[in-house]
Parts: sequence; structure tokens; C-alpha cells
Amino acid sequence: MSVTPNATATDDLAHFIAGTSLADLPADVIDRGRLVLADCIGCMAAGAVVPEVRRLAALQTAKGAGVASVIGTGQMLAADAAAFINGTAGTWHDLDEGNLSTRTHAGIQLVPAALAEAEARALSGAQLLEALILAYEASARIWRATKARHAVHPHGTYGPLAAAMALSKLRGDNPAAIAAAANLAATLGVAASRKSLDDGATVRNVYSGHSGRAGYEALSLRDAGFTGEANAVASIMGNIYGSEFDAGLVTAELGRTWWISRNYFKRFATGRYAHGALDLIEDVSGRLGPGLEATAIERIDVDTFFWAATLAAQTVRTPFGLRFSLPMAIARRIVHGRVSLTDDGDRAFRDPAVAALAKRVFVVEDKAASSTYPDRQPTRVRITFKDGRSETAGSERMLGEWDYPLPIAALEAKFVELVEGAWGGGAVRAWTELSRIEEVGDVRKLVAGWREDMRAHGRAQEKRS
Repeated sequence: MSVTPNATATDDLAHFIAGTSLADLPADVIDRGRLVLADCIGCMAAGAVVPEVRRLAALQTAKGAGVASVIGTGQMLAADAAAFINGTAGTWHDLDEGNLSTRTHAGIQLVPAALAEAEARALSGAQLLEALILAYEASARIWRATKARHAVHPHGTYGPLAAAMALSKLRGDNPAAIAAAANLAATLGVAASRKSLDDGATVRNVYSGHSGRAGYEALSLRDAGFTGEANAVASIMGNIYGSEFDAGLVTAELGRTWWISRNYFKRFATGRYAHGALDLIEDVSGRLGPGLEATAIERIDVDTFFWAATLAAQTVRTPFGLRFSLPMAIARRIVHGRVSLTDDGDRAFRDPAVAALAKRVFVVEDKAASSTYPDRQPTRVRITFKDGRSETAGSERMLGEWDYPLPIAALEAKFVELVEGAWGGGAVRAWTELSRIEEVGDVRKLVAGWREDMRAHGRAQEKRS
């Protein structure tokens, strides 16, 4: 796509979003968009039943007519409130997709708002998928062009404009209206602190919930006549959340390179950077079986790239913090074996055996590994046993990356595990429906079918009890 002279990068993205349809997109990009949608919905459904999220959702009931669903429950809320709850739920277990090349989790920033809008307006699955892909691409490019400050967590920063662009596309807005919404939304982000990970603070999960609600707020402000900075995206990203903003990167190869196609999907409920070492622990466990016994281990050394080394804390303050401590995650896997994707970490947090082993896990940066990131994510693990034996393992890439993908069957199994507690046998059917989302004529009817599956599953459970 050619860029417009004297236009901002935001203007060019707005023209791209307004002028591109699903028919223009490569088949592999559409395939990836379907998987992103399904992954986000699975994560939203699993997080919606967490007590904190349920209580938060209950507080939203007086804020408007119920036109959009809290996925995974039967609750209906105003569209912006549903986006807020679904976004918060979607990051609760830290299983949502992401993208190392753009440093984003764009899907869960925008899908809750786009899904709420599509349901509320009875739009088609093709419209939903189209808006998802285009807003994902635009927002990922914006954050990729931002030299983000280390202290900033990305959720809730570019997220409001991601959601706003998706909503604008779904409403059929022209380029000027899309750009206006993006410039307003850019100023509505949160003070997203990366320290929340170190502290195991669950306020971190609200960042993505805020993105969806702020997207709605941006469109309301625009439609009420409010105006934003002329180039707020560059101003906010380059001066507040980051120290630089490279507008050229935003539009480079626009319409030819699709960053959504280079995303990853998770198989562990932890920060992505921990996955390289956890992949290796799985490999060693497969070789040794019962021989990988915590009490027999003298120490475990992990040499890895910079961002993984930031997860080196050997103790955590809360069960949620296990997701962002590589020593604790490794110790839990060895002591407790495989746990469910939605395990809340409380048992491991309180287990002295897990805590003791975590203090014998040492994570350090390998600068050579850091130099190859993000194209490669080298990690080496060495397990030293008390009897003098040792086991080593290494990898160059984390499983689930775009060039080292999880099988589709594994992604389906993940989705089913996340939603079958609420939907029962309807989980497999929901996966099939999402794999053909562009054939769905009315998203409202699709989601209503999921609610009926939940009711049927609930009745079946009552009969069994």
C-alpha cells in the first residue's frame, strides 16, 4: 500500500483499515485470524469464572441494557462493560496469544470489544474477522514502532486504539473518523506498570479489560464532538510509553507483510519468556520420568535471553506471581507434575517443596542469546543431581512460535479444556464454528447458541448431582 503525502502514520493506517476487506487478505492471514479469535474466546471463557472476575462483572449490571455476553457465563451486559469484563478475564490465566516480533498481545486488547460490538449489532462473522485482522495489524505495527520503556507493561497502552480501530471498522467509518478515534484512544491508556508482574498483582489483568472499554469511550467522545491531538499516536507512544516512535516502521510493507501471521500461541499459563525453559523441562521429564525427582536435584541452571532472565525471582508474593517466576514455574512442574491450564497456583504457592526447589533454580542472561532475540529465543537448561549426574537440554525457539507452531489439534485441545467446564460437549462444536467464523451470518445467534450450551450443561450437571 502506498502512503499519503504529508499524512501521519495514523492517517495511513486509517485509510488501510477503511479500504481493505476480507477478500483482500491472504488465506494464511485469514487462517491466523480465526485462530486468534478462538484462542481469545477460550481464554475469556476460562477467566470469566474466577471469583474476582465474577464479582467485578456483578458490579457492571446497572450500567446499561444487556446486549453483549460475558463469555463463559450467561450474563449479559452493556457492550462496553462486556468488553471490560471479557478483556480482564482473557488475561487472567496468562494464556492469551501474543507476538514477539511486535511485542504485543493485540488479540486480547481488541477482540473483547469487537466481539461485543458484533453481538450487539448482529453483524456477520466475516465482519468480525475482518475487523480483528486489520485492527490487530495496525495496532501491532504501532507498538512495534514504539521504543517502549522497560518499566511499561504493554497491555492497556496501544490497546485502547486497537479496540477503537476495530470498532470503527465494524461501524463502517471512513478514514478520517477512524484516525480521529485512534488519536482520542491513544490518550486513554493506563499507567501499565511492568512491576505488577514482579508483585503478582492481579490489577495487571485489568489493563486489557480497560482497552476494550476505552475503545468504546473513544468513539463516544469522537461522536460527541471531542477532538484529540493531531498526531496523538506518535506523541503518546514516542514520549509517554516510549522514548522514540518510528513512523516509517508503521507503514513499512503495509499490506504485504502481515505481522499477525508471526504471532505465537501458548501451552503454559505463564509469561511467554518462561516457555523456552519450560519446554526443555518437559523434554527432560519425558526422558527421565520418575527420575526427575525434586529431592534428588542439587540445582538447576537456566541460561537464556534477556527478557526471560527478568523472570528470575526465586520467590513470589502471591499465587498469581507464579506465572512470572521461572524458578517457581519450573519447581511447580517438577514437584506437582502437569497441572490444568486454569490451575490458580495456590497449592504450589503454599507448598514448601516447591519453594525449596525454586531457591535452587538460577536464571541468568546469556548475552549471545539476547543478541538473536526475537527471531530466535535460545535457552539452555542444566540439571545437576546430588549424586553428581547431570542432564542438559537446549533449544533455539519456543514451541508455539509462528515458525515452530503448535499443531492445530493442540490448539483445539487447549480451547476445549478452557471452555468445556462451562459449555460441556458444546466446546467442540464451538471450536468448529470458530474455525468457519466467516460463514456465520449473525454473531448474536452464534453467541446465543453458546449460552444455550451452557444452560444445557448446567442442567446435565444438576441431574448428575
